[in-house]
Amino acid sequence: MSGSWEIIEHKWHAYGPVLRDRWGRLTEDDVNQARAGRDQLLTCVLKRYRIERDMAERQVDDWVKSAG
Repeated sequence: MSGSWEIIEHKWHAYGPVLRDRWGRLTEDDVNQARAGRDQLLTCVLKRYRIERDMAERQVDDWVKSAG
């Protein structure tokens, strides 16, 4: 999984805006914080959507796999 995140991080200029397409409730600050890594993105998704952690992890992992 970390290899996929490394690709996303390297091309953040392209992937960063896609986060808001996927999770419309994320703020620009959330997107900037998510650049720090998968765990930070997970934290932002949990905070904005108030869903169970398992569901948020699946969503984030699916996005990372498809993006990376």
